[in-house]
Amino acid sequence: MKPTVFLDRDGTLNHEVGFVTSPAQLAIIPGTRHALQRLHDAGFRLVVVTNQSGIARGLYRESDLAAVHARLHQELDGLIEAYLHCPHHPDGQDGYGGDCPCRKPGPGVLHQARELLAVSFEGGVIIGDSARDLLMARGLPLRTVLVHSGKPAAAEREKLRAAGCTPDHEARDLTAAVDWLLRG
Repeated sequence: MKPTVFLDRDGTLNHEVGFVTSPAQLAIIPGTRHALQRLHDAGFRLVVVTNQSGIARGLYRESDLAAVHARLHQELDGLIEAYLHCPHHPDGQDGYGGDCPCRKPGPGVLHQARELLAVSFEGGVIIGDSARDLLMARGLPLRTVLVHSGKPAAAEREKLRAAGCTPDHEARDLTAAVDWLLRG
């Protein structure tokens, strides 16, 4: 079975701009498409896992998110196999409020990927720009890479340290993360 790379979206694949509520706001980080192509060519499955609490907050709808992901999929030449998201937030509304197991740092979307896509965690990795991206891997056989292309790396590193978690690697962006992963 092919190993899987689980990718955060905002700050990892596209620039962190707050809530991306429409395809027009999507700005891919330079080098992302090529980095994903290299992973794909090396035999990895690529799955996006993302918190999208803007849905729970009423800032956009599931259909808006689908349009954003359709544009992202097009921009990245269809290299991503699936886009899984958590629409919940503790302060949410319209059935999207409260705690849930799929909201990062919970591992719920990873387990959804295993069930829906029959992915294996063995040999896999999570790449993201925040502590919560990496903390979702706790207890799972996944390597973790913190990229510095989104949220302030020092603050995220401190959150990881406070949670007793050390990333397997840190990289300036997805391209550098892929360089490390493919070397090793």
